[in-house]
Amino acid sequence: MPIKISLLTLIFCLLLHNVNAQDTTQKVVANRYNSIEQQKKPYVILISIDAFRWDLADKYQAKNLISLRESGVQAAYLKPSFPSLTFPNHYGIATGMYPSHHGVVDNIFYDQRTNQIYRKSDKKMAVDSSWYGGKPLWVLAEQQKMLSAIFYWPGSEISMDGIKPTYLYNYNEVIPIDRRVG
Repeated sequence: MPIKISLLTLIFCLLLHNVNAQDTTQKVVANRYNSIEQQKKPYVILISIDAFRWDLADKYQAKNLISLRESGVQAAYLKPSFPSLTFPNHYGIATGMYPSHHGVVDNIFYDQRTNQIYRKSDKKMAVDSSWYGGKPLWVLAEQQKMLSAIFYWPGSEISMDGIKPTYLYNYNEVIPIDRRVG
């Protein structure tokens, strides 16, 4: 019996360590500023909530989303690309490209050229720019001397042409939902 308890305790400690080892800190690229030209231009704030139907803000009284909408900040619609999955669509929104052009064609897929399987859950692949084509909005902004900030967006952890967002939170399933959108 003591061996079973010790083994369970060890497993629990390892799991707890893995959860606590997850990086929940913001990454900041120091000494970046919006150029004077960019400070005079309007800012873009892109909010996408996966699987959030058009009527859910009203149904659940999401006051901040309702406030943005009432201020005139709302897309009339979004036509998802095919396949209508998280990574292909969100990266498509960021690049303006269809999945067949930016390369992320599914959340999990086999690439014949490299003989590898892409998995959105594989942290090494999440930072490997060879899987991601096109230039996402944050890279274009940074190239034009405008700061960018990303919170949980597919492809945002990648360094493209040596460029990363000025402010970044890597995706982390440990952060509870109320802290993500609250």
